[in-house]
Amino acid sequence: MNCEASRGERLTRLLVVGMLATWGVVAYVRGLARSDPAPSLHGVGLSIVILNATLFALLAAGIWLGRHRESPWRGPSIVLLLASMAVAMALYAIAPHAGGGFFFCMAGLWVLMMRLPLPWGITVSALTIAAIGGLGEGFRSGGADIGLMSAFACLTLGAVASRQGAAAQEATRRAEAANAVLAERSHIAREIHDILAHSLSAQIVHLEGARLLLSRDGDRVQALDRVERARNLARSGLEETRRALATLRGEIPEPKEVIAELAEEFYASTGRPCDVRVTGTPRELSAQAGLTVVRTAQEALTNIRKHAPGARAQVALRYLRDKVELEVTDSGGTESVVELNGGGYGLVGMRERAELIDGTLVTGPDGKGFRVALQVPA
Repeated sequence: MNCEASRGERLTRLLVVGMLATWGVVAYVRGLARSDPAPSLHGVGLSIVILNATLFALLAAGIWLGRHRESPWRGPSIVLLLASMAVAMALYAIAPHAGGGFFFCMAGLWVLMMRLPLPWGITVSALTIAAIGGLGEGFRSGGADIGLMSAFACLTLGAVASRQGAAAQEATRRAEAANAVLAERSHIAREIHDILAHSLSAQIVHLEGARLLLSRDGDRVQALDRVERARNLARSGLEETRRALATLRGEIPEPKEVIAELAEEFYASTGRPCDVRVTGTPRELSAQAGLTVVRTAQEALTNIRKHAPGARAQVALRYLRDKVELEVTDSGGTESVVELNGGGYGLVGMRERAELIDGTLVTGPDGKGFRVALQVPA
């Protein structure tokens, strides 16, 4: 839905810009045709031709060179745009009834309003409006062109409103990012709590069983097995805690490496295999996409351990052209479910995490087992 909305906004923007550009070209050509003196290859007419060519060259170069915020040409582009405004004024003084060049300078003024600090942008706009009025009074038979001055005033108000809207959107994005960070940290803190609670409680069960066996001269092999399971659980819990803390610090390794570690931990804690299959060409993912893949795989395998004890697990990671797919399935539980405290955010949390980055999550029964399928853009 977000992609469709963005596509609709882009199409609307292109349509509006196209209509304005068409209107500007028509007004410009009409103004040149009616200008006095008319464009020609000699005298004042030649000056009009040269000034028009210079105007469009400066305007196009200024808009293009500084289009990126981090561009080293950002400063020179502002100078070029200011120069184009000066050329437009000279053209207006020679042919005040044409005024077509100023229609295109509106685009230059808009860009200047976006790139300059707001006080400087308003100053440039005010000087431009004043210059139009002064040149109209001095060179135009009908006096100052109130319509053209009003158009530049309205453009200035629109640019100020656009800047305020962009600032509000940026503030909203920053607030959302901060909330996402806080939510992620809260999630990780809860995961650490759940990992330790699950690991320690399971260790206590195994160690207590081993103690009882040894105190009653029971089977030492069973007691040793209990101790080994407790050790594996401790090791698994320690690794998961380290991974959660690394994520908290922003250290996110490659998804395929983490998934391989998760498969080893699954086998160590359950005694059941977890097959991993990676297809496609592995490549670096964004931090959000990589974290979503890792967390979904971890949550899915945790759910298998909790809700389908005795099940085998399969993990497939597919690197496609414009997305990455993760699929986690299990063969179905063969042992009774033991209820333990804790457990992350489950399917709802995984789905919400995927939707935050325009991904999708599909879950449901798969034969005797369960299937979790994730797609994220890459």
